[in-house]
Amino acid sequence: MKSFREEDRVANLKKYEVLDTPADGAFDKFTRLAAELLEMPIAIVSLVDSDRIWFKSKHGLDVQQIDKTPGLCASAILSNELYLVEDAQKDVRTLANPLVAGEFGLRFYAAVPLATREGYNLGTFCIIDKNPRKLSARKKKVLQDLADLVMVQMELRLEARTAIRDKHELMNITAHDLKNPLSILPMMAEMIQKNKNNPEAIDKMAEQLRDAGKRMTKTITDLLDSALQDDESIHLRLKSLDLGKLVKGVVATNLHLAKNKRQKIDLQIESTRNIFGDFQHLTAVVDNLINNAIKYSPYEKSIAVAVKKKTNMAVISVEDQGPGLTEDDKKNLFRKDISLSAEPTGGEDSTGIGLSIVKKLVNAHKGKVYALSSGAGTGTVFVVELPLSQE
Repeated sequence: MKSFREEDRVANLKKYEVLDTPADGAFDKFTRLAAELLEMPIAIVSLVDSDRIWFKSKHGLDVQQIDKTPGLCASAILSNELYLVEDAQKDVRTLANPLVAGEFGLRFYAAVPLATREGYNLGTFCIIDKNPRKLSARKKKVLQDLADLVMVQMELRLEARTAIRDKHELMNITAHDLKNPLSILPMMAEMIQKNKNNPEAIDKMAEQLRDAGKRMTKTITDLLDSALQDDESIHLRLKSLDLGKLVKGVVATNLHLAKNKRQKIDLQIESTRNIFGDFQHLTAVVDNLINNAIKYSPYEKSIAVAVKKKTNMAVISVEDQGPGLTEDDKKNLFRKDISLSAEPTGGEDSTGIGLSIVKKLVNAHKGKVYALSSGAGTGTVFVVELPLSQE
C-alpha cells in the first residue's frame, strides 16, 4: 500500500458514503457466498473508520461494529497482501488480542484489503473461524476475487452518485443562465412602451432583446444536447474569443437593469489577445458578476468593469460600491446555497448558487476567480483570470 496519512484514508472512506448505511442485499450476497464457498462460519465486509470497525455486511455474526483497537482489520489494511492467521493462539501478531484471548475465542482469520484505485485501503473482506484452519491457494483466490467484486460495487455506486450530483449541478447552471436574461425581458417591454415615439431607442432595445433571446435559446439547446450524453459534466465548446467584445456585449444587456436603479456602468477595455474559451459559459460568468454588482449596489452608484492583460492571463474585474464582504462571507463566497451577509438593494431575488456556478465554469477553463474587499461597507472587486491564447 502507498504511504498515506490516516486522516486522508478516512476522508477517502467517507467519500463513498457507505458508513452507517442500512443492510444491503448486494453486499450480503458476497458474505454469504464467501461462507459457502470457503466453508467458513463467519464472513464480513468491514470498513475501518477513525475509531471503529464497522461491518457493512456480516454472515454468522450479530455485532454491527467493534472498537478499532482490538480489531484485526486495522492491522490487515496496513498491507496490500492477504493477511492470514491460521492459528491465532500460536501467532505472535494475535496472541494478546482480546478477540483471541477473550470470550469470542477467534482462532482463524484471513482478510483481503478493500483497496481503491488511488491505493487507499478502506477495510477488508475477511473470513473468521473459532477453530484453527488452513487456506488453500484456490480459496485464497476466491477470497481475493470476492474482495475485488465488493470494491467494484462500491466504485459503481460512487460513480452513480457523482453522476446524479453533476446532473443537478447542470440543472442549476441552466436555471441560473436563463434567469438573468429572463429578468431583463419585462423591463425591456416596459421601456419600449415608454419610448413608442423614439424609433432609435426601440431599435436598440429590440437588439438587446434579440441577444437575450439567442442566449436563452442556446442555453436550452445545450441542456437538451447534454441530456443525450452519458457524461453529465460541463462540456466546453472551445474557440478563439475576443474577450473584450464578449464583456462589452454582456454590459450592454445589463444596462437597463443598472438604469432602473440609476446606476452607471463604467467599462474599460485594454488591448488583449484572444482567449480560447466557451462563449456561452464565459458569457454566463461575466453576466453573473455584473448582475450581482447591480443587485447588491445601492441606488445611484457606479460599477467599474475592466478587461486587462497580466503576463499570460486575461483579467476581468467587476468593482462595485456595495456592502463589501465580511470575513465569514469570504470563507463561504463560492459555496453553493450559502447566503452572504449582504441583501439585494432593490428587492431582487438571490438563489445562492450564482457564485458557485461562476467558480465551476472558470475552473473548467483552467482559470481562477477571487474577490477583494477590505470589509463591510468598502465595496467588492471580483476578479476572473483566464489563460490567453498561445497564438
